[in-house]
Amino acid sequence: MCVAQPRLELKSIDKRFPGVHALKSVDFQLMPGEIHSLVGENGAGKSTLINVMIGLYQPNGGEIYINGEKTVLDTPKRALEKGIAIVPQELNLIPDLSVAENIFMGVRKMKKSPIPCMDWKNIYEGAKEALAQLGVSMDVHQTVRHMSVANQQLVQIARAVAFGAEVLIFDEPTACLTLKEGDRLLEMLEGFRAEGKSIVFVSHHMDEVMRISDRATVMRDGSRIEVIERSDFSLQRLIRGMVGREVAYERVPHYVSDDAPVVLEVNGLTRKREFENISFSMREGEIFGIAGLVGAGRTELVSTIFGDRKAQSGEIKLFGKTVHPKGPSDAIQMGLGYLPEERRAQAILPILPIRENISIADIRHYFRFPTISRTKEREVATTYIDKLKVKCSSMEQKIGQLSGGNQQKVVLARWLAVNSRLLILDEPTRGIDVLAKAEIHSLIRRLASEGKSALVVSSEMEELISLCNRIMIMHEGKLKGIVDAEGMTPGKILELALA
Repeated sequence: MCVAQPRLELKSIDKRFPGVHALKSVDFQLMPGEIHSLVGENGAGKSTLINVMIGLYQPNGGEIYINGEKTVLDTPKRALEKGIAIVPQELNLIPDLSVAENIFMGVRKMKKSPIPCMDWKNIYEGAKEALAQLGVSMDVHQTVRHMSVANQQLVQIARAVAFGAEVLIFDEPTACLTLKEGDRLLEMLEGFRAEGKSIVFVSHHMDEVMRISDRATVMRDGSRIEVIERSDFSLQRLIRGMVGREVAYERVPHYVSDDAPVVLEVNGLTRKREFENISFSMREGEIFGIAGLVGAGRTELVSTIFGDRKAQSGEIKLFGKTVHPKGPSDAIQMGLGYLPEERRAQAILPILPIRENISIADIRHYFRFPTISRTKEREVATTYIDKLKVKCSSMEQKIGQLSGGNQQKVVLARWLAVNSRLLILDEPTRGIDVLAKAEIHSLIRRLASEGKSALVVSSEMEELISLCNRIMIMHEGKLKGIVDAEGMTPGKILELALA
């Protein structure tokens, strides 16, 4: 019996960084025409292993084989020449360049003429062909700045296809897509598999992993724990392998007294073309969810409440008083804290230490003429690192080096340090692993039990159902209903949104 040869094989890969043993003798095989998932918590070693595959990191030990031939992947360019391409989690496009220019970025396509110049006709035709392989037609001359996230994602995929890659690595490809767009992307991956391409798939969504994967490699603490065949997939087994124990996700009741004071009241709030006539209220200690498909106006609504946008009509009452925040600094002084949807772009200062990321919301509190009191900063940082159980080497570690879940904890610490009474949390668990998600949920419940209130926006309906007291449903900028989370199902929420 002839056994197929792996298209990509990593043997005993070892990778160390100062103070961190990131990969511990990891083996990985990717077969022709296979979708092979990498699953594990943030910090398990998935990203490091991917970066070895694409030549960005050089292993300290181990060997790499492509189609049975021992290979050294010393640069990403070398990996691309060998047929390995990545579609990264973060969009990696130049906004003011065209679709075609982004697809062939870094490639010299010159005309055969006495005067060197770019062969634009070849570039545009090549871009159209790459997109056609995805079943997509778009104007390749348009700049990508104003394209939807889904279309920008397609441009990134077309870039990989244009180079004829046989190994495609997808890192959290559905993280910023709607349910419909995500389904379409997964169908595209299944089409690549049917064509014989090999896919490495990374996702925190276990339903996606179980839907499209042929095998899954489970990683934990830099080691390969096991390889699970499709026939043996189960949510419990995947999670148990990732975290080393069972993790419960059933709804945890959190009760709010009917006599609790109202902390936020919104009446008829409107911003044209974003949301219209939104009214709701929430009480002290309540976890209030906002559900809706992408484009429903959820983020625009909460950023308006935080003062980052200006309402055109309507009223906001905070703690019983009508307010008109002129900007986020006003909202912070009024007792609001905001964890935005785009954590990396809007919430953290990645090259600054944890200590400064916590103190930045109220730097005046730490000012001791003529400078900032580092002693006071350290006291506050120590308090909240301990209270929120932030995993870090020290408060001086750069926040950009932390896992997504720990970055979220630091941003929450920032608002607790200024005694925010109402926390606005937009997609608080996006892009973090199952254990970190459970920790964030537990933290939100604990803060609510201490009298804080949380306004939670999430695209994961199961998250809202398990976490919230009530859920407000939005669709295309309009309020479709407010329901008790108890007894709700994702299907019922979707029906109400589309009714």
